[in-house]
Amino acid sequence: MAAGVFALFFCLSALVHIQVTESYQYNNVFTLYVSSRKNETGHTVAEASVKKEGNKVSDEWKLKVQRSLTEHEGITQFHLRALAIAPPKRPVGYTFFPGVGYYKFHSNNVHGFDEAIRICAQEGGHLAIANSPAEHQVLSTIFQAGKGGSTWAFVGFHDRITEGHHVTIFGEPLGSNPLWHDRNPDNYGNNENCGSVHRNGRYNDINCNAHLPLICEYDLSWAENWK
Repeated sequence: MAAGVFALFFCLSALVHIQVTESYQYNNVFTLYVSSRKNETGHTVAEASVKKEGNKVSDEWKLKVQRSLTEHEGITQFHLRALAIAPPKRPVGYTFFPGVGYYKFHSNNVHGFDEAIRICAQEGGHLAIANSPAEHQVLSTIFQAGKGGSTWAFVGFHDRITEGHHVTIFGEPLGSNPLWHDRNPDNYGNNENCGSVHRNGRYNDINCNAHLPLICEYDLSWAENWK
């Protein structure tokens, strides 16, 4: 996943100190401090603060806190749920397409679909996923502008779990009307379970061990969902 995400569940106590370190090559630490006290009127007051450390911690992080009450055998508990989302630093070498997002074409062939996933993740992105004609046009544009003679490039979908049921690398449905190339997907040779895109921007199923270039996408959806 391109963004570091953690959810914390706790009941109020005198002091809660939780530390989470993000994965990959980033030395980023978020520390969430929670304290509770009773004020002069007898109300319980909870205070939370976040401290972030590391030379590559993003400035574009979000924190959302929700509260709820539960009652069991006459005892009422007050719960807080905190969700913090911090994307990796925006990677270099990505081209911005207004209204669509950031994309990068890797012209060198990689050894299979899983290596393509790893390369994009190391950059803070993910294999590109197109669910609209505008996004398919972006894939075609960046593919045609790149170097290399390949007709196909890896992108972020597959049907490795259930044949014919194509999902994104995040396990989500591949949109209602994916744009397929020619007569694809055809699972040629009963051995095509990974996603690729043609230079014209349309999808194809292909062998997961193929040696192909790839297209990465920098995910901005975390920001769109947390305004």
